[in-house]
Amino acid sequence: MTAEEFIAQNKDHWERLAQLVDRSAGSGIRRMEPHELDMLGELYRTATSDFALAQRDFAGQPVVPYLNQLVARAHAAVYRGRPTQAINLLEFLSVSFPRTFRKLAPFIAIAFAIMAVPAVANGVLVYRDPGVTEWTFGESEKQLIPLVKEGQLWIDLPPEERPAASAYIMTNNIQVSLLAFAGGASAGLVTLYVLVLNGLSFGGLMGLCFHYGLGWRLVNFVIGHGVIEFTVIFMAAGAGLRMGWAIVHPGTQSRRDALVLATREAIALAGGSIPLLVVAGMIEAFVSPRFNPLYSAIAALVSGVMTYGWLLLGGRRSLQAHGERV
Repeated sequence: MTAEEFIAQNKDHWERLAQLVDRSAGSGIRRMEPHELDMLGELYRTATSDFALAQRDFAGQPVVPYLNQLVARAHAAVYRGRPTQAINLLEFLSVSFPRTFRKLAPFIAIAFAIMAVPAVANGVLVYRDPGVTEWTFGESEKQLIPLVKEGQLWIDLPPEERPAASAYIMTNNIQVSLLAFAGGASAGLVTLYVLVLNGLSFGGLMGLCFHYGLGWRLVNFVIGHGVIEFTVIFMAAGAGLRMGWAIVHPGTQSRRDALVLATREAIALAGGSIPLLVVAGMIEAFVSPRFNPLYSAIAALVSGVMTYGWLLLGGRRSLQAHGERV
C-alpha cells in the first residue's frame, strides 16, 4: 500500500475526528451528545493505530506529522480534566454550597434556637436588673459596663482605625465560626457551649444598652452586618451539630461512615461560608460605624436579599434539569 492509498482509505475518519476535536474545544466536551463522545473515543483509538502504521511504513511522508498533530489534539480532548479551578469554585458556590445549606437547614435552625433562647432570656434579665451582669457577664463584657453607664458605646471607630478594625472583626468572627464548627467533633457539646456563650453575651449587652437608652443605637450598628454575620455563625454551628448528630445517632450506618458523610457536608457548608464573613466584616467596619439608620437598613436589606436569594435559590435550576428534588 502506498502513502496515497493509505490516506485515501482513512482520510474521512481523520477529518471527522478533527471536526469532533474542534467541537470539543469550542463548546466543551461536557456539552457534546453521547453518540459524539462515543465516536470521539473510537476515532481517537483508530487514529492512534493509523499513526503507528504511518510511522512504520511511511516515515518521512507528510501524513506522519499530520497524524501526530491530530492524535495529540484528540488526546488532549479525551483526557483533559476540568477546565480550571476557577470553574470548580464557581460551580461549588453557585450550586453545591446552596444545596448543602438547604440540606442542613434543620441543623441551622436548631443552632439559631439554641443561641436565641439564652440571648433573649439574658437580655430581658439585664434590662430589668443590670445587677445580674455580675453572674451572667464574662470578664470582657464586664469591662464595658462603666462605658455604657456613661452613655457611650464601645463601637465608635475613628476613620483611621477602621481598616485595622475590619481585619480584627473578620478574624474574630472566623474564629468563632470555626470553633462552633470544630465543636462537632465533641458530639456537638463544644458547639452548644459556643452558641450559648455567644447568646448570653450578645443578649446581655443588648439588654444593658437598652436599659441605659443606647439600645436602638446598638441595633442600628448591628443590623447592617448582622444578617450575614449571624447567618454564617448559625451555618458553622449547624455544620458542627450535623457532625455531632452523626456521632450520637449514626442510624443504620456505622458511626465511622456516618461521621465521614456528615463531615463532608459540614466542611462544604463551613468552608463556603467563610467568604461571607469577609463581607460582614467590611460592612461592620465601614458602614455600621456611621450610625446612619438609612445606610444600615439598606445594607441589611441588600445583604439579606442577596444572601438568602443565593442560598435558597442557588442550584435549583440544575436540579430541575435533571428531574431531581429541589
